[in-house]
Amino acid sequence: MLPKRIRRILLEEAARDYDMTRRILARLPGVPVTLIPDRDTLRPPGGDRAAWLQEAKTSLLLAVQKGPFLRPCPGTPDYLCCGYQVLQVAVGCPLDCTYCILQGYVNVPATTVFVNVEDLLAELRTAWKCAPEQVWRLGTGEFGDSLALDGLMRLNARLIPLFAGQPRAVLEIKSKWAAEAELAPLLALGPNPRVVFAWSLNPEAVIRREEHFTATLGKRLQAAARAAAAGFRVAFHFDPIIYFPGWEAAYRRTVEQLGRAVPASGVAWLSLGALRFPPPMRSLIFQRFPASRAAAQEMVRAPDGKLRYFKDLRVEMYGRMRERLAAALPGALVYLCMESPRVWREAFGFAPEGEGLVRLLDAQVTRAA
Repeated sequence: MLPKRIRRILLEEAARDYDMTRRILARLPGVPVTLIPDRDTLRPPGGDRAAWLQEAKTSLLLAVQKGPFLRPCPGTPDYLCCGYQVLQVAVGCPLDCTYCILQGYVNVPATTVFVNVEDLLAELRTAWKCAPEQVWRLGTGEFGDSLALDGLMRLNARLIPLFAGQPRAVLEIKSKWAAEAELAPLLALGPNPRVVFAWSLNPEAVIRREEHFTATLGKRLQAAARAAAAGFRVAFHFDPIIYFPGWEAAYRRTVEQLGRAVPASGVAWLSLGALRFPPPMRSLIFQRFPASRAAAQEMVRAPDGKLRYFKDLRVEMYGRMRERLAAALPGALVYLCMESPRVWREAFGFAPEGEGLVRLLDAQVTRAA
């Protein structure tokens, strides 16, 4: 159970009197609690970021979200963005993927959980009221894992019923976790086509080597099958796709397993994205995870400043993956995450124009209304 990884709790003074705080503290008896005046007083990492990150993975910070919960996905110029919107309910998670881009950005020595849930719900209701014609694709899995700490937070049980009555909104619950204890109570709230349970997928060998403390591929697919059977839609993200000798056969088997696990009719979308990260992360990956292959392949600095595989390799990977997914899940929407129009055209034969990708995915929301 992931909460067993938590070795200390940092409690922001302003977060003391919230229901989520009391629930989390009750679920973690015996874990030392340190009261702090404000999370802004916490010192950022010094020279040894690798050691600091190791400590941060086993610490939990309970805090109040001072800014908006609802934020646009941080897109990049020259790359096609899908218009996804993020609910920032947490930052970081107890899972420990070698390639996680948050390693390079998080400056708080803990996984942060924002406990002011009523403010979140009020913000959502206000946004929907002010823009009733807008299509909302919202997710909680951009800055953390949507399920990994839900046994403590119990946030999804509040969000799922809220979305049930919103014909122009969906909530994506994206995860690499699949424990029965977290999932079963949520599936009991179905059917609800306004909620999409999504899993990031990779071949099992990649999961064992690069995605520490996460659920196995088999358990993720079993969880997805149960979510679909309970009346929810499902989605899958092959992101990052990681190159290694034998990658094509490994990903082919993974896609075939996916096709046997869920019906194509229940899939909201499938995304593809090749491995990418800021240059300083390469040495950090080697330092924290000496056995990792994630940073071993030759890469080039792209216009967005990140290291990426060479274009021809990305085009090949995307094209092969799209072919396999079309065979395994006929009719399911497949799109590229944060890729250039040129790569779209070479891999898929077309590139969405203007807001074309946004409209394509928004249609998946309204279709299920």
